[in-house]
Amino acid sequence: MTVSIQGMSRLPPHRVFLAGIRCGVQFLLAPSLMADVCGEQLRRVESRCKFGAMDGNQAITSGEGTAADLVADALALGVKASPRMVTSWVEDGMLASPEPRKTSAHGSDPRVFSPEQRELFTRLLEARERSPLGRIPQRSLIRVVLYLWLIDDTIVPTPQARRAWRTHARAAGRTNAVRRSENVRAVVEQLAHPSATLKQRRTAHLVLEEGERTGQIDIDRLTSVLTELYSPWPTQPGMPRIERALPGPFGPVSVQHHIAMWRARQLTVRRLRHEEIDETELDRVRAVYRPMWADYQDRRPVMATLGTGEFAAYFAEPDTMEGRAIEAVDAFVGTLAGELGLIEAASHAAETARLRSVR
Repeated sequence: MTVSIQGMSRLPPHRVFLAGIRCGVQFLLAPSLMADVCGEQLRRVESRCKFGAMDGNQAITSGEGTAADLVADALALGVKASPRMVTSWVEDGMLASPEPRKTSAHGSDPRVFSPEQRELFTRLLEARERSPLGRIPQRSLIRVVLYLWLIDDTIVPTPQARRAWRTHARAAGRTNAVRRSENVRAVVEQLAHPSATLKQRRTAHLVLEEGERTGQIDIDRLTSVLTELYSPWPTQPGMPRIERALPGPFGPVSVQHHIAMWRARQLTVRRLRHEEIDETELDRVRAVYRPMWADYQDRRPVMATLGTGEFAAYFAEPDTMEGRAIEAVDAFVGTLAGELGLIEAASHAAETARLRSVR
């Protein structure tokens, strides 16, 4: 039997992963990259991307174009490109599939990209080349594409977004052993009670690191080691186990909450990676996400003012456009996990594992 200080808090979807375990790679876009692509018009869900609003750029007025036209656009910018590069961008969701254009009874011209897609291609190249960090990996640029899909219905179509989510999910957790170990160490220190022993910390580190490396979670093992880390007090004979809960912006958070959020995130990313979520479902969840996220954006300044200390930081708006994009994309993953029932399933599994551990 276990006595929990308080049950799992019910965080709203836009905070559910930000308050959970944050192992794995954090995709960091170069400073000004997001602003280079769409400017400040991207701040609100209902806004439209104004490509011509970027600092130091003249508005591009190109029409539709073939892959050869896109290659020519890149070469005009001084960027090496090839038809194979354009094809790769389509496969990865950086660009939508070109549309057929039949011009005669005996054949068709090469497929063409819409004016919006041609301009997106150019702007992404410009932003990538101007980055002070050097060449930006494509997996970072993909977050820009997903952000555009989240806020606008005309630039990035959902079939393209589905491929982009696949690319995004495949890159999730892709990091070297040193970075992975550093991430896990930070999580262990966040969750560990001051009384947790070195052995308990080391064991939790190994289990978490293995889960990040393999993508597999032994929920019984994870529950055991994290419970000992979180509440490292020996159980007295005939007495129920006492488990603590850490304070959070929406109430105390139990260790089962962290386990459930990590599990739900992994299940969601796995489905995105294998394109197991169809376009209709993505559109449906986006429709749920938009008003929810817009409402949060409206209320967060007041919530940040009412909060104190570290909890006020939960509601602070990111200082950069990159930060807003990262936050919005992560929030959609949380909303998706909730709408697919994965958070509920993971919570049930975490509670079941807790009950098994005290029998």
